[in-house]
Amino acid sequence: MDSQVDQVLTSLKVISMIKEGQKVSVRNGLLDIEVRSSGLVTALKRWINNDNRHTTLTYIRNIITTAMDLSKTHSTIRIKEALKEAAGGLTSLSVTYGDDASIMATIHVMKDRIAQLTGEPELRPAHLATVHSEVDPA
Repeated sequence: MDSQVDQVLTSLKVISMIKEGQKVSVRNGLLDIEVRSSGLVTALKRWINNDNRHTTLTYIRNIITTAMDLSKTHSTIRIKEALKEAAGGLTSLSVTYGDDASIMATIHVMKDRIAQLTGEPELRPAHLATVHSEVDPA
């Protein structure tokens, strides 16, 4: 079981390293951040390997769900800290895929789940925050 915790912590660390504009794929059961996220060679490589944002996001969601399950029985503090750090990478992914409502919603839900588990305020981008309008009393 410790190897599973280590694998999840490693994957969460990789998620936390994602920067805006970078694309992520799954290679040999592990997340891989594309050094070059644009261009013909990258597009061809992603097509050959059948990489796409939905498959990658499903993998990331599974990692986060597994981490949350493990936090109930193992290294709670380490896992919660890794989840908080991973939320930053999710924010970067939301910028990268900001034109895809499905991806944005999935990331929003994952970040809300992390916030609930860690007791952090909502970890979503500002443009997804609830808008409060002021009513003019006049």
